[in-house]
Order: sequence, then C-alpha cells, then structure tokens
Amino acid sequence: MSGPQLPVRVRALFEQAPGAGRPDGPGWTSGEAREPLTATLVRVHLRAPGGQVQELRWEARGCPYTLALLGLLAGRLPGRPLAEVGSLELRALALEIGAPAGKLGRFLVVQDAMTAAALQTAR
Repeated sequence: MSGPQLPVRVRALFEQAPGAGRPDGPGWTSGEAREPLTATLVRVHLRAPGGQVQELRWEARGCPYTLALLGLLAGRLPGRPLAEVGSLELRALALEIGAPAGKLGRFLVVQDAMTAAALQTAR
C-alpha cells in the first residue's frame, strides 16, 4: 500500500535537492530552527557579500514538502537582497509547489532558519 502521490514539482525538487549540503569555504553564516513535534530541523547557510544573496545551502530533516521548499529557495534567492530572506510569502510558495495547508507550520521552521541566518549575515 502506498501513500498519496506527491505533486510533480515537489517530487522533482525533493529528488534533485538543489542547494542541499554543507557549505565550503569562507564567508558563510548559518541559522537553525526546529519543531520538535514533527522532528523538523532546518539549518540554512547563506553567503551574502555586500547584502546580496550569492548562494544558499541547506541541511534539513523534514517532509518532502519542506525539502522541496528549501530546494526552491536555493534556486530563487541568489541575486536578491538579503532583506528579502526573512520576508518569504509562505502561502504563495506553498501554492506554487502544491503543498497542503497542513504543511504551512513546517514552512515556518524554514522561515525561522532563514531569518536566523540573515540576522547573522547582517551583523
């Protein structure tokens, strides 16, 4: 017996995992957030010289939707101002990847980790 099918976009981002892994080299800052009830753990690494995101890497334990969101952000945030990192439109991103409304809480963990990394970068 198998579970519900993942949306095509989620499956592709989950399987490809863009941006997954630890960063190497200098110039990185990190932020972490967790949600103990679902055992979701997200660690985000940013390289943002001059206040502009150059690269985003991530390490996470979570559902396929959470990992897909991180992959989406890894491809979307480079080139954007650091100030945009903490102001993600979670509902729009959830709709974009076809995530059910019940996953929004896990997306808040992603946002918290992103905000923590951005704050470290801004120091």
